Formats: sequence, structure tokens, C-alpha cells
Amino acid sequence: MRHAKKLVLFTLFAMNLIEQPAPEVTIEQGTLSGKINTEGTVFEYIGIPYAVVNITNRFQAPLPPPTWKGVYQAVDEIYSCPQATKYGVMGTEDCLRANVYVPVGAQGPLPVMVFIHGGAFIFGSGGKLLYGPEFLVKHNVILVTFNYRLGALGFICLGIKEAPGNAGLKDQIAALRWIKKNIAAFGGDPDNITIFGESAGAASTSILLASEATDGLFNRAIVQSGSSITNWAINKNPVWVASLLTKELGYDTKDPHEIYNILSKLPYKELIALKPIKPLGLYFDTELLHIPCIEKPLPGVEPVLTDLPYNLLSKKPKNVSVIYGSNNKEGYFLVARETPETLVKKNSHYLFASDLEFDNEDIAAKEAKKVKEFYFGTKGINQGTIMKLVDVYTHLYFEMPTLLETDLMVAANNTIVYNYYFEYSGSRNVLKSRTTFKDDDGACHADELFYLFNSRIWPFSVNRRDKKIVDWITKLWTNFAKYGHPTPDFQSDLPVRWIPSNRENKNFLYINDELKMGSLPNVASYNLWKYMYNNYRRTNLSSYF
Repeated sequence: MRHAKKLVLFTLFAMNLIEQPAPEVTIEQGTLSGKINTEGTVFEYIGIPYAVVNITNRFQAPLPPPTWKGVYQAVDEIYSCPQATKYGVMGTEDCLRANVYVPVGAQGPLPVMVFIHGGAFIFGSGGKLLYGPEFLVKHNVILVTFNYRLGALGFICLGIKEAPGNAGLKDQIAALRWIKKNIAAFGGDPDNITIFGESAGAASTSILLASEATDGLFNRAIVQSGSSITNWAINKNPVWVASLLTKELGYDTKDPHEIYNILSKLPYKELIALKPIKPLGLYFDTELLHIPCIEKPLPGVEPVLTDLPYNLLSKKPKNVSVIYGSNNKEGYFLVARETPETLVKKNSHYLFASDLEFDNEDIAAKEAKKVKEFYFGTKGINQGTIMKLVDVYTHLYFEMPTLLETDLMVAANNTIVYNYYFEYSGSRNVLKSRTTFKDDDGACHADELFYLFNSRIWPFSVNRRDKKIVDWITKLWTNFAKYGHPTPDFQSDLPVRWIPSNRENKNFLYINDELKMGSLPNVASYNLWKYMYNNYRRTNLSSYF
């Protein structure tokens, strides 16, 4: 009976705590109030509008945020920007909301970490369903997450003033400007902001590193399993891609103005629901339609990208410290979708993407044979060599672009670069657990996220083995945000000293049951892809319009 009373009292306490408001905060837009999380450790300000988008500025940069009178209740999560799900199109067009998580009792000004969610530029959100704040915020940092436009709404690129391109990236920049202007009111330090992202969020982070539009908006960056110089980050034919949408509606046109007139008037749910098939040639391209583009110069329009990220990073890299990394078996989630039939078809494709270009098809075929023999020898692609295909996906789409971007950054005199390789397999490797490789070693794409974030989608408690990884990786990431070094000299609670890479050597932190420093993984694969991209990388802008 005594235990039952204690349980009732605890339950009433927890219920009461949920209803407790966080301290009011006054920003330029007005005064807002949040709430305290159930554990009483985090002040949550959820669903704050940081910019405005509606049908009047569809496909364009967002409008300034709204103001309000009274106290805005920042307690309701706007789930997402519009995206296709198995339940139909979810989300609302007016979706540009930020979530600010502040540690209770911490003394400011606090370092600020801004996370950019992934999802192939077509799905996802910054909400707590995946990105719960507790693991990071306990280290006395402020975490900010946010939504940005996805799919056709975020990445239609027609090269005209009405649809210049990269609206989703312009949302991200608007969010960073909002944070820079307002975070001090929450106790954050506007001069100590770290951006980080995973997958499409990592490609976005890398693009923001390359873009001149973001100068002065952040101080450090963490790029997890993505890159602006990967083959799936930049649209090589954006008007043609947009024409595939109008073709689904019965229009056969490649005129940008005609395409805009059709798509701008379409209800957003109908636009997002369009799923044309992207014809693929011999190259190992992805089927992603709506991704960032190189923008044509237009009067009165601020661009995000005026050149290829590779060219921008080569010519004028920011003096910003960066952590780059990937997981050792990223390709599990892609290979899990393959069938015996699709595997056979892959034998007739080049095992590289169309961000490479060749003087003629004979050279392309010769180099493709070199890549295929490197991974598969004489056996070809089939069920028996499926793990080699995992390596192809891992290396081509994620690991090697990250390494080649590292090469660009360490070539800059003032850039400090840290590299990691995440190999850990535990009970929080969520994406791998949903594939046929759930019992295999290694970490799938996105598996590290659930050691950084207290995801509500994975409600299982953290076991002792996983807790060690949670503690390590969150400490490393927040140390980097606080001090610019993930293992500063004055700390002794981490079992390793993370050594940055340099022009002569890439130094890697291997994250597994042990933390240890090591050299470049997969040296032969790196040399192969470095040769390919050094000799055949497509850098001519004319082929991207």
C-alpha cells in the first residue's frame, strides 16, 4: 500500500510538471512561453515561427516571421512541412517552425547547437519524434531544431525570379538568421553556434559551409554521412526534373514560366503527391528528384549556390572547424531494398554516378569495368556478392565524398578538421534493425542518430552498453560546440585524445565499444575514388542548368 501511494504521488508530480510553463522569453516578434519536459530538466519552446511561407511565395525565399500581441504559447509541435507518407500527404504549407531546448538551471551564455534533419530532402522534420533533446542538452548546451520545406515545395529550381531554386536551403538560412538574432534571449551565445546535420541534413550543412550567404552565421560544423560534393546533393538538370511533374499532370513543356504557372497554382497536397519516375541511364544515380541546384544570377534574388560546392570549397573555404564522419555500413538500408531482379540489372550499369564525365563512352566503359572488378572481381553482382554492393553504396554515396571534402578543407591553411568512423552496433541502431542485416556487424546509415538524440520513436530504455556510447558521442559533440575541440586538454573523462587530420595524414576516431584513434579506413577504395574524381569530376557549370 505504501508503494502504491508513492506511485500515485510520483504520477501526480509528473503530471503537474508537464503542465509547468517555462520562463517567458521576449524576442523581436513578441513574448513567448514554453513548457518544462517531464523530467524537469529542459525548458522547451516548441513551434516558434521563424519565417513565413504560403502560396504567394511558393518556390521563393521565405518571408519575415510574424509578430504577435500577448504571450505566444510555444508548446505545440508543428509536425512537418508537407511530405508524402503511406497515410497520404502530411504536414502544412505554413510549416517554418523552430524548437529551442534550454537546460534548466544552466548559467548562460550557453553554446548553441543547431541540427538540420535529414530525409533525402523529401521527408522528415525537426520534431521530438526523432530528435529528442535530453542527451545533448544535459551537457549544458542549447539545442535548436527546425522544419524546412521539402520535395517540390523546397527544391523546384526553374532559374526564374518566381522560382529561382533552393527555397528549402533559404529556409535553413532564415532559421540561422533568426537564431543569431534571438538566441541570446533564451540564454544562448550568438557568437558560439555549431550547425550539424545527418544525410540530407549533412549535405545541407556542407552546402551552408560553401555558401557565401551564410558568412558569420555559425562558428563550427559537424557533417554526418553526407556532403555537398556527393553525387546526390546537386540537381544536374533541374528544369527537366520539374517538367516530369507537369508531365504527370498531362502537360508536355520544358518552358520554366509555363512550368511555374502550372505548379504554383496546384494545391500543395496535390503537388507533393506527384511521383514521376526519373528515367535513369547507365550511371549509378539515385532516383531523388528534388535536391539543391546551382542558381542562375537574378536581379534582387539572394542565391545560396552560385557555383558547384566543390568549386566554392576549393576557392574560398570558410575558416570554420569541422567534424566529418560516416558509418561503416551505410549501404545496408539501400541494399535491403534490392531483389534478385534488380541485382541482375545492376550488372549492366556503371558503378559511378553522372557527376563524373568522360570524353567518350569508351573511356566511361573502361573506367566502369575498373570499378566493377575492384569490388566484385569476376563474380558480378548477385545475391552471393551482396555485401560488396553494400560497400559500393557506402563508399560512393557517403564515405568517399566525405573524405574528398575533407581533402578540400585540410588544404585550407586555417581549417581544423576532425574525422570519425562510426562502427558501433547496439540496440539503438534503429535503421539497421529494420533491414535484413539487423544481426550483422556494423552501423547502417543514420544509426548514430539514436545515440545523439532521445528519440520518441524508439521508446526502449538505454541499456548499460549503449549508455556508454550515448555518453561518449554526446560529450564529444558538445565539447566541440563549447571549445572547438572534442577532447580538450583540461578534460580527462574521455578515454581518447581526438587528433585532427592534416594535409599529410587523415586521423580517424573509431567509435565502437572502444574509442580509439586510427588511420584512414578502406585505403584502396579511397585511392580508387580519388583517382576517379580527380580525373573525371564534372566541374563545368553549363552542364548543371
